[in-house]
Amino acid sequence: MEDVRSVLTAYVTEDEPPIGLSGEAVLAAARAARRRHLLTGAAALAVVVLALGLAVVVLPHRGSVANVPCPTASDTREALVDRLSCVVGRAIRALVSPDAQITRLTIPGETPPEDPFHLIADAAGEAPREALFHMGVRVTDAEGSGSVYVLMLPGSSGGPPCGAPEELSCRTEPTPQGLMWLSTLRSGDVVTHRVARAGPDAQVQFWSNNSGVLERSGVRLPEQRPEPTLTAAQVRQLALTPGLDF
Repeated sequence: MEDVRSVLTAYVTEDEPPIGLSGEAVLAAARAARRRHLLTGAAALAVVVLALGLAVVVLPHRGSVANVPCPTASDTREALVDRLSCVVGRAIRALVSPDAQITRLTIPGETPPEDPFHLIADAAGEAPREALFHMGVRVTDAEGSGSVYVLMLPGSSGGPPCGAPEELSCRTEPTPQGLMWLSTLRSGDVVTHRVARAGPDAQVQFWSNNSGVLERSGVRLPEQRPEPTLTAAQVRQLALTPGLDF
């Protein structure tokens, strides 16, 4: 979905303990996963056009689905992805308007999954949890379009350090689930609320902004709504969602 190397660089500082992942292995797995999703000919062109417009598969809120418990198995990577995707999807849907359109943010040439909240697992090892799990969705409501992202990876190293030049605010907060880093950043007209939590077994990061365009290195995002899709308090709530540690 996005530049994994950039994400890891922003997420773990030089002074933090190793996260147990091989960056090269993660990137190689990510490239292989993208190749499996590439289309050819006219179909590929059509997907690129859709991706650039970010008008992808729209799944309405389904009340009957919300009443079905999320899976509990984590013995395989597929089962872990299904469980985490369900937990993340439920948590985000509960915070946005029931009438909001939710679409998956994809790179050009990538086929969106049926469930926009289905996590991508860029594997670095054989064990189910030895992977970087991430995804992003575009949320469109009466105020316009914005985005919500999630990043999860095993280990307990710290979150993004305070001190970035684009920060409007940044602080840390101890919680029973682990130390959290809470920050608000501005780049041009785009504002981002970001929360990272270092739990005992996994690092979890959520962020939300006021642009419905996929975040990519070197791309200046357009403002598409007055404020981020989720408030800073709501992004903090996501980071404390039960069931995210693995």
